[in-house]
Amino acid sequence: MALGLGLVGTAVAQTTVKLGCVLPLSGGSAAVGNQTRAGVIAAVEQVNAAGGIKSLGGAKLQALFGDSQSKADVGVSETERLIQRENVAVLCGAFNSAVTFPATELAERNKTPWVAVGAVKDEITERNFKYVFRINNKATYDAREQLEAMALLAKETGKSVKRVALFYEGGDWGRSHVANVRKMAASYGLEIVLDEPAPPNQVDFTSQLLKIRAAKPDALILALYTPDQLLFTRQLAEQRLDLPFGVHSAGGGTEDPSFYATVAPKSVAYYFVQEDWQVDALEVNKDPLLHAADKRTRELLGYGMSAYVSQGVSAVYVIADALERSKSAERQALRDALATTDIQAGPALFPGYQRIKFDEQGQNTFAHGVISENIDGKRRTVWPLANRAAGTKPVWPVPGWAQRANN
Repeated sequence: MALGLGLVGTAVAQTTVKLGCVLPLSGGSAAVGNQTRAGVIAAVEQVNAAGGIKSLGGAKLQALFGDSQSKADVGVSETERLIQRENVAVLCGAFNSAVTFPATELAERNKTPWVAVGAVKDEITERNFKYVFRINNKATYDAREQLEAMALLAKETGKSVKRVALFYEGGDWGRSHVANVRKMAASYGLEIVLDEPAPPNQVDFTSQLLKIRAAKPDALILALYTPDQLLFTRQLAEQRLDLPFGVHSAGGGTEDPSFYATVAPKSVAYYFVQEDWQVDALEVNKDPLLHAADKRTRELLGYGMSAYVSQGVSAVYVIADALERSKSAERQALRDALATTDIQAGPALFPGYQRIKFDEQGQNTFAHGVISENIDGKRRTVWPLANRAAGTKPVWPVPGWAQRANN
């Protein structure tokens, strides 16, 4: 951190606090990484414009980024650079679970606090680490929410999913997600009829789609990053594969605005997505800071808020809150302040949480997402019921391709 020598009362003022953020700014997850980066930038600008960290004499936040390229070894080396060469006070990132898992291990060894953003692998906050904190869901929560949504829609209509197929990226995130679905499936009355990881660098999913068709599932659970999600969605639509209760995606590419800007709207009709923020938040939350972040994101990216932008915003405000309370940018003091976080209002909650409070493992146990359904070209929250807008009517089961308009 950069230290200033001016005095504020009896305390030594800091001029700048360095915040390092490791993200996939190039490579397969670049769209998501750059959305998180935009959220970090927007929030840093807001904090600084509001007077900086007041307990540190108005110190300004400075965001420094490392590009993981979605590669674990690169993410670890960028983490080391930010810690050793840039001397950051705190880290955030790294979206990809396969990067976040080893990178946070390095941060722990160097006693540098890390606020995990996006990564959901359960074990990230199950290692008894003291310097790692996660605001968002872990994989267990994501899987439970998908199955809870299916159960709610079944209860409302009397029509239940019985047979599910699983198709997922073969890295830490995808495997962690489906492992949790497997554990919970029987308790929700579900039979898994296909369990298939996606081969890396795939250029054609025809054979996998044939397997899905042959398994005759009622619903398909997906966990794919943006490039694979784009290809899979196009080919599923081309093959007109009917799934009576639809596609249920665990976020990933289906939370990425660049995905929706690329695919034909009809190809994602009736998609169910486990969202890491409430997609209609801008309609229901009038906080000017949220709308300012949306505007800044549009300036940076050409499109507005997303789950990943909101998570970047949240991470910065959680760190700013800890800095205010610690009255220090020393890593140990900041770690101790993060451990006692209890935020119940303000921009840190923009992803849609009601509270951020970490357990002994560093997990925000108040984290949750929503399940949306793409109805008439708009993603609308359908689960939990308390978050569903009065005019939203879920479509369940979903129409087959032959019954859809303009198919």
